[in-house]
Amino acid sequence: MITLVIYDITDDIVRNKVAKACKRFGLSRIQKSAFLGDLPSAKRKELISRLRRILGNNKGNIQVFVLCKADFALREIIGYVEFDENEEIVIV
Repeated sequence: MITLVIYDITDDIVRNKVAKACKRFGLSRIQKSAFLGDLPSAKRKELISRLRRILGNNKGNIQVFVLCKADFALREIIGYVEFDENEEIVIV
């Protein structure tokens, strides 16, 4: 299953911790506050637990979506996708 994580967090420290956690779990950045990847259920639950601890009582929100590969294949990208040169790109 495809896992999509998006977040809106104003605190730079918290936001950077969320991004690092997503990267550690093998997700790829697809926008500044969005990560995507193929995670097994157990790993996704572990990531969600980690993200809950990172956000704690801070302002903001993190949303985790689970998409089947068939639905993900229907996505449409409008415009140009920019990637950080140092970021590894994984195509699912």
